[in-house]
Amino acid sequence: MSKLPKSKSAYLIFIDDKSIDDETLEDVVKKVGASQAEILYLIIQSYVGSPYSAVAIMNVLNERFDRILTVVPKYAKSAATLMALGTDEIYMGERSALGPLDLPIEHHKDGSRISALDVINTTTSMAGLVESIAKDRYKFYRDREVSKLEASKLALASATEFLNPIIAQVDPYHLQKAHRELRIGAWYAIDMLVSRMMKNDVSKAAKTAQKLVHDFPAHEYSIYSDDAEHMLGLVIKKIASLKVWGDNIVNTYEKVCGKSYHIQFGILEEHVDEPKKQPQEAVPGK
Repeated sequence: MSKLPKSKSAYLIFIDDKSIDDETLEDVVKKVGASQAEILYLIIQSYVGSPYSAVAIMNVLNERFDRILTVVPKYAKSAATLMALGTDEIYMGERSALGPLDLPIEHHKDGSRISALDVINTTTSMAGLVESIAKDRYKFYRDREVSKLEASKLALASATEFLNPIIAQVDPYHLQKAHRELRIGAWYAIDMLVSRMMKNDVSKAAKTAQKLVHDFPAHEYSIYSDDAEHMLGLVIKKIASLKVWGDNIVNTYEKVCGKSYHIQFGILEEHVDEPKKQPQEAVPGK
């Protein structure tokens, strides 16, 4: 595929509330084509999708655009958060939200989608509860002058009796899958961050990735701009400060933001967010 001359700037409106998948990837490739630009304004609106497809989309864009600036008018969650991590800056407003990366998996019994972190946290919570039961029962027996050895045996038996019905319902494959999905979320987050935003700081990228995977209470949780900047260390800027958004893109976005799916690519004539060079005044006598 022959490359076109590099433009000053371009925009990609990316709306996908169905699910970011391979078809979305192919649509982006088709719309962008061989276009190149010094700056891409990536407007994202999505809350669900495959991390594999999201990363693949960013790999495509990374090859074609020198700088990529994400604009989040409303929400860019789950796989869309991964996309935003793979850019140079993220522009957010008061209502804009990113999301955690505790990737959802299919429940092994009813087929519903649940957070991989919920599976891990459930087993961890159960382990803590069993330990608490064992300690309480040990104290109960010791208070009644039962020997240490016998109290230990009885306490362990009580805790085991409580735990057995729960353990019987745990699918080892499901548990391992949850661990694997969390690692996938963390590693992809690191890959995206070190591609641009944290290019020279792998350690910082790893810390941010771990927080996105482990530190939020639910997959649906909204991470607003203050937490995105100060807790996660992301490069966050105010959407109101982006002149090209108000002057050139917002009207186009508002016409399509109610759709569940819309991919639109366009070329901008100049860097509207950079001051134009003023002609120098002629110096008398020269």
